[in-house]
Amino acid sequence: MYIATEDDSLWLQIVQGKLYAQSRHNPDYVFKELWGLVSDPRNLRIALQRVQRNRGARTADIDRVTVRPIVQKDVDSFIAEVRQGLRDGSFRPSPVRRVFIPKAGKPGAFRPLGVPTVKDRVVQAAMKQILEPIFEAEFFPTSYGFRPGRSVRGALAHLKALMLPRGTKRWNRPERLPFQWAIEGDIKGCFDHIRHHALMQRVRRRIGDGKLNRLILAFLKAGALSEAGFTRTDSGTPQGGVLSPLLANIALSVIEERYERYVWPRQGTASSGRGRSTEALTDPAAIARRAARNRASDRARTVPVFMPIRYADDFIILVASPHDDPEKSQALAQQEKSTLGKVLEETLDLTLSPEKTLQSRLKRLNPILRGCDLPDFFDPLISAIMSPQGTGDCHEEEPIQRRTNCWNTEGSRQHIGCRSRPESQGK
Repeated sequence: MYIATEDDSLWLQIVQGKLYAQSRHNPDYVFKELWGLVSDPRNLRIALQRVQRNRGARTADIDRVTVRPIVQKDVDSFIAEVRQGLRDGSFRPSPVRRVFIPKAGKPGAFRPLGVPTVKDRVVQAAMKQILEPIFEAEFFPTSYGFRPGRSVRGALAHLKALMLPRGTKRWNRPERLPFQWAIEGDIKGCFDHIRHHALMQRVRRRIGDGKLNRLILAFLKAGALSEAGFTRTDSGTPQGGVLSPLLANIALSVIEERYERYVWPRQGTASSGRGRSTEALTDPAAIARRAARNRASDRARTVPVFMPIRYADDFIILVASPHDDPEKSQALAQQEKSTLGKVLEETLDLTLSPEKTLQSRLKRLNPILRGCDLPDFFDPLISAIMSPQGTGDCHEEEPIQRRTNCWNTEGSRQHIGCRSRPESQGK
């Protein structure tokens, strides 16, 4: 197995830490000089190593080539070839090889998976290593899935923490729970229908390097080859691509942004002379305190409060209704579901599945009524909550500001669809 040098790893850690800090402390900063980092041989060598370690390394691309023959030959020549193609502009993404794999738990159902060429996988991995810390600095703490250090266990623990407010002694008293309803969201064909223009608009808010943006768009529009022939990709992020999970999270952040006031308000007010001015908040603790104050204030003013928990394209939105009347609370949840559906359709061309997007009334400690069709990854939490012992193995995630050097842990480099096996993702 090819192993990158320790100097390469140290260099990448330093670069990622600087990118993350710059993005965190300057929310409006646009990064314009990233091409040299992407095409740096140290970055490419680590990218090759991570592609080789991936479970899909043995899968052949459209040229019937795998990673093994490349690493068995002259690795330096391969890296030099890729770097030269990036620097002189001759590199062009190839169409992915489209295969269909069975859906977990759905006999007879299949989902498309794109297999890029080895060279494309290495370039995408190199791009991800530079882009990920920039966008990690602005992703919301209620977003999980395909993020370093944020597994399905974290989503479950976060949901439980929301359902069990601090200071609650008798957990089975419904009046102690601030949330009465939950919206279970399921986006129809999410990764196949994301609008490219809308996605690139969100990317360009932070990335001002024209070469890098053009290459991202080129990967999105590379197309796919199957037994039926060539297929254009005018929308969506190809499932199986190294860069696709990050791009999907960038696009789907629109969900958390709708509830930014209650989740992660980055703008606050500070006294300035006689008046008050708005300033950007960069301290995570200050942002969290402001979000808590906003939730408490709106709840006191009988304003509905919404808290999302998202894992990739599946999400649950907890609804704290100001109404004691169950029918009024249900109508409020129904209205919010409809409004969110319109937001997703207008911004990203995404549609909520009417069959799988449900509203559920919360009772006691059980966050969702028995018998509801929940997303797979919430089942362990439901079982743990309904058990008398509770859950003893769901711990809080380490605050993101404390782990600036763990962008590329094994837990972050998973393919779309791995969430069907939540038990393996917390390891």
